[in-house]
Amino acid sequence: MSREAAGAAIRTLREARDWSLAELAAATGVSIMGLSFLERGVRKPHKGTVQKVENGLGLPPGTYARLVVADDPAAEIAQFLTGGPAESVSPRTTTGIVVSRHSDADVLEAHAEAHLESLNSLIARLPAETSNEYETYIQSVIEQCVKAELLAANSWRVAVNAGAESVDRLMTHLKSLEAIRSGLLARMPGSISARFDQACARSELPEPVIATLIGVDVEQLWDIRNRGAIPPGVLPRVRAFVEERS
Repeated sequence: MSREAAGAAIRTLREARDWSLAELAAATGVSIMGLSFLERGVRKPHKGTVQKVENGLGLPPGTYARLVVADDPAAEIAQFLTGGPAESVSPRTTTGIVVSRHSDADVLEAHAEAHLESLNSLIARLPAETSNEYETYIQSVIEQCVKAELLAANSWRVAVNAGAESVDRLMTHLKSLEAIRSGLLARMPGSISARFDQACARSELPEPVIATLIGVDVEQLWDIRNRGAIPPGVLPRVRAFVEERS
C-alpha cells in the first residue's frame, strides 16, 4: 500500500498500451517529469495531475487513490481492464499487469467517443463571432481537440496490436476529430496559426523541410500548426512563409 506500488501499476498499464511517456504527456497535458514522478511515487501528485492521467488512460475517477491503498494495485488494474474479478498476480510468475487487450481497446474507444461528445458540446456554446473572446475560446477548444486526436491515435495503435474490432471505429473518431480541428481553424481565417496551417497544407514541401525553413524542429512545427504556439524569434519567418504561400 504505497504511492510507489500505485505508480508502478500506472506505468505498467501505460507500457501495456505501448505508450511512451512523451505520448501520454501529449495526451494529458502533464509534463514528462510530472508523469515520471507519479509513476515512481517519489512525491504526492497534485489532484489535477491525477485527474488528467486518469482521463488520459481512460480510468474511472478515483482510480489512483484506490491503487494507493490497495493491497494489490496490479490486480486492481487487471480487474478494471477485464471488467471482471481481479486475478491473482504473483510476483514470482509475472512482473506486469494482466491485460485483456480487447477490453482495453473497448475502453479506449468509449473514451474517444466521450471526447467527441465533449468537443461538440463546447462548439455548440461558442460565443458570438463579434465577441472579444471568440478566438480565445476557439483556441482552447482546438487545444482539447489536439489532445483528443493524440489519444485517439494511440488508442488506434493499441486496438491494432490487440486485433480488436474497434480499429475502424477509432479511425473514424480520429478523422472526425481532425475535421473538427480543421473546421475550427477555418473560423479564424485571420489568425497566424490558422494561416500557417493552411500554408503548410498547400505547400508541396515535406514537414521536415518546412521546419528547417522556419528554424524549428518537427515537433515545434506541429505545435505551431495545431496549437498556435510560436517560439520566440520564429514569428517573422512564420509570417514570411505564410505570405510566400498566399
